[in-house]
Amino acid sequence: MLVDDNREVADALAALVEFNGHDAQCAADGHEALLVAASFLPEIAFVDWKLPDMSGGELVGQLRLNPALANTRYVLLSGHIDPDIVAKAAAAGFDKCLMKPVRFEDLLDCL
Repeated sequence: MLVDDNREVADALAALVEFNGHDAQCAADGHEALLVAASFLPEIAFVDWKLPDMSGGELVGQLRLNPALANTRYVLLSGHIDPDIVAKAAAAGFDKCLMKPVRFEDLLDCL
């Protein structure tokens, strides 16, 4: 699952994921991501930190409450990553952080 308020970014990353043999779904905000995740049950979710309706950290916190998503891995995918964001992401339950624009190899390493 790819969660980014920039739909072009999410769609482009989804295309790369699908090109490598994986299913992908996109969401443009936290509310949509909660709905998509509940039906899609992603193995991995790439989540932007700044979403229109909540932070990526708030979203991951809510997603981690769903027992059906217990094995989902969460990767922060943000255009701005500094030590403070990395610490907040870890505290929120992210498993890894990647900076946009993401290198194709780094994206594949997560899959």
